[in-house]
Amino acid sequence: MVFVSQLLGSLGRLAMFLIEEVGEMGLLAQRTAGQLFRMRPDSVAVQMIRFGIRAIPIVALVNLFVGMIVAVSMSEMLRTLGVINWTSRVVAVSVTRELAPLMTAIVMSGFAGAAIAAEIATMTVNEEILALQVGALSPVRLLVLPRMIGVCMMMMCLTLIAMVLGMLGGWIVGTVLLDIGSPTYIEANNDAVKWLDIPKGLVKAFAFGMIVTLVACRQGFKAEGGALGVGRATTSAVVISICLIIFANLCFAILFNWTLAGP
Repeated sequence: MVFVSQLLGSLGRLAMFLIEEVGEMGLLAQRTAGQLFRMRPDSVAVQMIRFGIRAIPIVALVNLFVGMIVAVSMSEMLRTLGVINWTSRVVAVSVTRELAPLMTAIVMSGFAGAAIAAEIATMTVNEEILALQVGALSPVRLLVLPRMIGVCMMMMCLTLIAMVLGMLGGWIVGTVLLDIGSPTYIEANNDAVKWLDIPKGLVKAFAFGMIVTLVACRQGFKAEGGALGVGRATTSAVVISICLIIFANLCFAILFNWTLAGP
């Protein structure tokens, strides 16, 4: 009985913490939107290079392997059913609709989210954020807005790259290990991908980019306690981002596959 009470208490505290964090993120998003027309393009370009261009190799490598894993994992069942040529269809649909935006977002939560949280947390514990506010400068406009726009824009570009590399990974497995002819594989792959799947993936990518940035900035602004606080903020940013990304992906799956799927 005591264990059950402690468990329920822990779950309740966790739920309250998540609700509070989501609410604070919503307020931060509102304040950021209010600064949108004061955005400096050069500062956004810097963030796009930092968190976009430099992330291309790791995003490409991860999604190449993900496409190969999906092809290898599904091939035995498809061979049993006598439709081994459908490997390309399975890989194409899973990569474009789900895995490319999801895996890219998870990679970016560690690549960009951790860096943003550490930067802002360091500025917070060193009272640099307070100095900006005293000088009548908006930390949201200077720190949050360029990072959010840069990450969201590059998340969509990186997701397109991830889609191509994921399907390339499936093609490598299909043609080299499963003895599927390259023309046959490519034709089935192209037939499986609907044009609407790509915009859906990009919408997910943009939303995931917002989640990564908002969580990282929120954790950075609330950091306290010196170097230990910076470490806690960085860890929390990555963990909370991944949890919210997966939950958001579930919501998008319900929205796209049930609500907007039509009769």
